[in-house]
Amino acid sequence: MLRLIAGILTGAVTWLVAVAVLGFLCGMAWPEMAAVRDMTLLTLPMLCTRLSISALSSLAGGYAAALVGRESTRAPLGAGLLLLVLFVPYHLTIWHNFPVWYHLTFFVSLPVLSLLGGMLRFGPLARAGEHA
Repeated sequence: MLRLIAGILTGAVTWLVAVAVLGFLCGMAWPEMAAVRDMTLLTLPMLCTRLSISALSSLAGGYAAALVGRESTRAPLGAGLLLLVLFVPYHLTIWHNFPVWYHLTFFVSLPVLSLLGGMLRFGPLARAGEHA
């Protein structure tokens, strides 16, 4: 049980660190996006970039959760669900600032891509790599 909890927490923290690092790198590469202070001024490419950063972070978080939790489903899914629980209240406060598709894509991607990240660690792709 402790390993499961540690995996969930590791996955969520990995997501937060990955979002921060990728967001910083994105800002370095795309100064116009980094300069936006009023989030309602984000363009469609900027919104898609933010979702892409979150998606990559979810995969990394799920992978890390699977490593620590030593299994491919419960810890990664738990990490994604924990992030979802943490972010839903905030997104409800900014709901009117962004298109519905943006919020829904973000919400769905957290548990789904975290789970996929865990499956990358222990799933068929990981096993195929072991034989190479």
